[in-house]
Amino acid sequence: MKLLIRAVILALCFGVLPASAEQEKVAIVVYGQNAAAKLYLRVAQTRMEQLLSDNGVIVLDQKKAEELKKSWARLGDPGALITAEDFVENAGRFQISGIYRVYLGVGKTSGLSSIFTATAVADIRFIGEDAKIKSSASAPMGTKGMPPSDGLTESAAVNNAIQRAVDIAAEKFGLQVMDVTNPRLVKFSLKNVAELAADAVEVVPPPLLAADDEIVKYAKLQSDDSISEEPTCVRASTDGRMGAIGTYIMNTTFAFGRPTRTYASRLHIVDLDAGNEVEHFDVSIKDQRYQKGGSKITDCRFLQTWRYVAAVSQSHLIFADTERGVELGRVYFEDSFDKPLLTHLRSGGNDYLQVSEGSRHLYYQIARE
Repeated sequence: MKLLIRAVILALCFGVLPASAEQEKVAIVVYGQNAAAKLYLRVAQTRMEQLLSDNGVIVLDQKKAEELKKSWARLGDPGALITAEDFVENAGRFQISGIYRVYLGVGKTSGLSSIFTATAVADIRFIGEDAKIKSSASAPMGTKGMPPSDGLTESAAVNNAIQRAVDIAAEKFGLQVMDVTNPRLVKFSLKNVAELAADAVEVVPPPLLAADDEIVKYAKLQSDDSISEEPTCVRASTDGRMGAIGTYIMNTTFAFGRPTRTYASRLHIVDLDAGNEVEHFDVSIKDQRYQKGGSKITDCRFLQTWRYVAAVSQSHLIFADTERGVELGRVYFEDSFDKPLLTHLRSGGNDYLQVSEGSRHLYYQIARE
């Protein structure tokens, strides 16, 4: 027994460990699934290397991984059948026990006020010496609870989105993510401005729909003996996948047989693909300290994509982020309107909301914080 203990101590001192204690060594190869992704392969490669290193896995250096990628073209096909013989023939000379293949997709667009917005999806597949494949993929971004990544530059937005996607897929493999990449989000607010620039151009939305349009059935409207909720503004997003339904709510209560009525309004956001409501915002719950007019929503619209939405009532304007369910800005009017209209305009990379009725106009810049 003493001889065994002495042998273990000597092995530790001189760095000689039995084969079973050797660290796993793997390769990482990344493939872009669209043109945008091919420009950012190194970002996914570096993030995956960091995650594996944090989990005690040795990673083949990038130069050799690139050699493996070029010499074994079938790795680029997610559906290709790879046998144990294929693995030995193509990967044997690199002395690795497995390969992580990352299939990367990237989407990017310009957002409000000249920011950039990006999404990414990472499909990671591990193949070992026995040719058994394990796979996991990140959840799609740009959905409820999974916002895209914002940035003041395109690269900042895309880098953040890719790192988030790799983190999510890697966690499903059982890898521990030491420093989680959180969504990078740009915050906005509404800033009152006296007038618009002469070159301001209206962003034309889809037309208003009828109050009984079929998309209204997806909204969770209140209806019982004491509450009635009626649609007053119905509009779809530009891509036709989401809908905004502004409503007018009347609540009737009785005290000693006499009715008392209170009024409010709500903006419902519905997913037309899934056929359900995903979010709602209480636009007006009448408070005499602030509200100086009626509660009825007279106009509503999505801004560029369905991520942002705005609605105007007789007494105020709201601006909200539908994916996070966050109200970003609220303005109470000093003098109320009767039937105000809401317009989205752009000028010099800036976005504005105009509230108007007849010759009266109010302007608000969507400002980055």
